[in-house]
Amino acid sequence: MTDTHPAPTETEDRLEIFTRRRPRGEKPRLLLTNDDGVHSVGLHELAHMLAKRYSVLVVAPEDQRSGAGTGIGFFDPIGGVTVEPVDIGEVPAYSIAGPPGLAVMASMLGAFGDPPDLVVSGINAGINTGHSVVHSGTVGAVLTARTFGADGLAVSLAESEPWRWDTAAMVADVVVEWMFAETNQLTTLNLNVPALDYSDLKGLRWADLDEFGYFRVAIADLPGQRLQFEVGAPDSGVDPASDTALLSYGFATLTPLTTVEPTAFPDSIPSLG
Repeated sequence: MTDTHPAPTETEDRLEIFTRRRPRGEKPRLLLTNDDGVHSVGLHELAHMLAKRYSVLVVAPEDQRSGAGTGIGFFDPIGGVTVEPVDIGEVPAYSIAGPPGLAVMASMLGAFGDPPDLVVSGINAGINTGHSVVHSGTVGAVLTARTFGADGLAVSLAESEPWRWDTAAMVADVVVEWMFAETNQLTTLNLNVPALDYSDLKGLRWADLDEFGYFRVAIADLPGQRLQFEVGAPDSGVDPASDTALLSYGFATLTPLTTVEPTAFPDSIPSLG
């Protein structure tokens, strides 16, 4: 039988990428990553939840890479990228010296075995809502997966004390099951979960992207402390159908995303003389 989905082929000067959707195996393969670093509690909680039913591999940044968007960072093409095994229990895990976009790209190119069927990114410490998600490394990871023909789910959690990682992991598990059972086309979703007990959630709603929204970034790691800031617009959450507003009402929200798409051409074009 002819293989209609060939693996990436290498030439002397380039690596060709096949972005057509691949048929899923009997036990779906999940790649988990994040932008808070491989030692994040949220990442571990999500990995152990999803490993109950899926083949899970963790490849995540060695340190904090918040705000990385879809970036893959700079690396020495000769020296390569440092990858180290990390013990997080029964789930195989690796740290990578780069942002989540690089972890996804390397995985899609076969650096860790067969490419994943689904990329799950998170659980991010803080929400990612509105058009500002373009700056999020959590969301950037699944947008990177989309460019390689893989489904993606970004998972973010509203801040609280204590953090409700358990709630976000349970909601993500429900969404992943739905994605494998119900979607038959390339799907990229942004999930935000309020800081509530699972039983107190008002439900799961499709949500529009807020005009700006919110995202949280750690911009520096200093000895014994981390400098963080949250970015949001004054009118975020005004639209009741937006992800920011629905989240504040107690709903977990899902928003379908896509990568860069061309828009309509203007009526004229600059003249070269």
